[in-house]
Amino acid sequence: MHYLRSVAFIVLVVIWTLLLSLAVPVLWLVNATSAKVRAVSQLWAGGIVWLFKYVVGLGYREQGRENIPNGPCIIACNHQSLWETAVLCAIFPDASIVAKQELRKLPIVGWFLHRYPMILVDRSAGRQALKLMIEQARRAIGEGRKVLIFPQGTRQAVDEPMTFQPAGIAALYTNLDIPVLPTAHNSGLFWGKKTLMIHSGEITLSYLPPIPPGLDRKEFQAKLERVIAEEASRLGKAADAKVVR
Repeated sequence: MHYLRSVAFIVLVVIWTLLLSLAVPVLWLVNATSAKVRAVSQLWAGGIVWLFKYVVGLGYREQGRENIPNGPCIIACNHQSLWETAVLCAIFPDASIVAKQELRKLPIVGWFLHRYPMILVDRSAGRQALKLMIEQARRAIGEGRKVLIFPQGTRQAVDEPMTFQPAGIAALYTNLDIPVLPTAHNSGLFWGKKTLMIHSGEITLSYLPPIPPGLDRKEFQAKLERVIAEEASRLGKAADAKVVR
């Protein structure tokens, strides 16, 4: 049953994406503002969340919403599956997501990412990439938006040691002078890194107390990685027996 639900989910996601892609020529012709592009993207993300819940039977709950700063901040989240990309986009509709430059080459998706605008990073460009990332992030927070980054750089399975790519998150923290919101979840228990199989249940998304600006770079990096790793481990242990397989 889970296999059939998972296949149905993937098929419906493709159909939903293709349907919304019909809006691209219209948005392009009218030179749509970023706000309008984000509105379409939010419709897409909301549809994905709905499909997770009613096709797969996978919901989520949030903990610690009182820790979310009212104004701009950097949301630093662990990365276990594709679930958090869509859901965090729905939860934080105006957040600018740090993503790899290669995504810009994808048909339809690339256009949306550019016009959103999201922060697209060429990881092979070294210091120049960090400089451009900081400039784009500063522009986003100047508009009152949040910045979302996955410090691991790529998805890591729940049984893999959590390792961060510190350059990106550290550069944002030391240059933007805004708090960092450590965020953890256990989505990898329900949707593995290398499988299309999605299990039913309830993912927990946890927002931890913000890390204020001004810490030493190494002190910040150590604290961020520690609190996210500890919370992800706690959530994993608490939910492992509740995954519907």
